[in-house]
Amino acid sequence: MTHAPWRAFFAVAMLAGAASVLGAETAEAKTPGKTYCYNKVCHRVKTLDEMEKLIGHEEEVVSSYYDDCKVDKHNPCTRLSSGEEHRPDLPDNAASPVYPNGTILLLEKNGTKLLVRVNNSGPYRKGRLLDVSRAAAEELGFKKKGVAKIKLTVISGPIR
Repeated sequence: MTHAPWRAFFAVAMLAGAASVLGAETAEAKTPGKTYCYNKVCHRVKTLDEMEKLIGHEEEVVSSYYDDCKVDKHNPCTRLSSGEEHRPDLPDNAASPVYPNGTILLLEKNGTKLLVRVNNSGPYRKGRLLDVSRAAAEELGFKKKGVAKIKLTVISGPIR
């Protein structure tokens, strides 16, 4: 299976989206290969070379979701590590402490499939490798529970 069409589609979408949401307020970017720690939980962000090798990789991960900062007391009202504003009402965005910003993931739970683009860091809670938007959690059927095991497939890494 070739992944080139996904790359082209999301490269255009990512560049168009990032250009429209970046503002004067900046955020600390998530650097591939760097280790970040928060609340005594540390994760290393995968490098671009590592991401190229992971295309097509599948794994089961524990995911939580995060909402608007006015609703979610654990979500600060700041720009994301990508510099974008958080969009909890759209099911296309996620945070990961190990996958770099710009990574495209296919998520699946109970037969529902959803494409998301990593645009933030976190969650920094032991055992969790993904945080999806509220809308993504609703589509995947775990908003009420708050946390779920989901199947994750790496579609593409960030564009170099």
